[in-house]
Amino acid sequence: MTTSPHTDSSYRIGAVSRLTGVPADTLRVWERRYGVVEPQRTGGGSRLYSQHDVARLELIKRLVDAGHAIGTVANLTLEQLQARAATVQSAQAASDARPGQGPLGLVLVGNTLPLRLAAGLRELDADAFVLAGSFADPAEFAAAAGELQADVLVVEMPTLNDDGSTQVRRMQRQCGARRLIVVYGFAQSRALGRLEEQGIVALRFPVTWEELRRVCAPALPATRAVPGLEDFESALGAALPQRRFDDRQLAIVAGASTTIRCECPHHLADLIISMARFEQYSAECENRSRDDAALHAFLHVTTARARAMLEEALQKLVEVEGIDVDNQR
Repeated sequence: MTTSPHTDSSYRIGAVSRLTGVPADTLRVWERRYGVVEPQRTGGGSRLYSQHDVARLELIKRLVDAGHAIGTVANLTLEQLQARAATVQSAQAASDARPGQGPLGLVLVGNTLPLRLAAGLRELDADAFVLAGSFADPAEFAAAAGELQADVLVVEMPTLNDDGSTQVRRMQRQCGARRLIVVYGFAQSRALGRLEEQGIVALRFPVTWEELRRVCAPALPATRAVPGLEDFESALGAALPQRRFDDRQLAIVAGASTTIRCECPHHLADLIISMARFEQYSAECENRSRDDAALHAFLHVTTARARAMLEEALQKLVEVEGIDVDNQR
């Protein structure tokens, strides 16, 4: 990815998080996994972001909120991001510019998607949505397309290639839907790019009703909040306790002979290894929303604190047993 020189790198990660709406933990994951930006570092290792970085992140956040997968937009240039954001804005404006103030007519086409979303569909907000049709396959949909009152068409595609993107556009024309959403299993990056260039949202299967609802009508309020979200958000940016034992030291403890009759040191070492791995996993989880990021940050911090408590217990066991975790080979 090409970026401009960091001649104005003066924003720290906390400020960037507030400016862009992207939680600090999510920023770190996006940088590590996708290379969205390349901030400079201070002598102490803190990140410093430029105005160019902030502009990129604002656009990427806008596109991700609109349903674009982070992997499909992470390495676009600033100009490409601006063009795609403009396309999304135009598509959303067209979706909103419909006659009357009635609920959105939702049409689902897919072999498994309608079944997976059945519980959410039963709880549809009648003021926001009405299920205008549900079809198992494109042929069944085509037979009824002309009679549908469709505002949003959601098509499930197990695989998506260039032919598939042409097919879903044809289906959109058949029913006259103003907004098209594709839920795919596996896809060619070129096909995804073509869809998103046209303002068509592509979501990776499986999806939840809340995710679908958010991209169907971005202006609608969330139907439910994550319980205790404000508590989760307090974990964002929290300092994590450093590890007392690395993986090699824990492996030594797990394999060492002990003088006590039980195998508590072995089991405790294995637990700490698992918790450290879950810490890493929760930090790397891809987040589709602010709620997701806050929840994963909470899991990350809580696991790290629990791991530190277990490490303190293991330290006592290591001392009692006289296990040399530093010099054994």
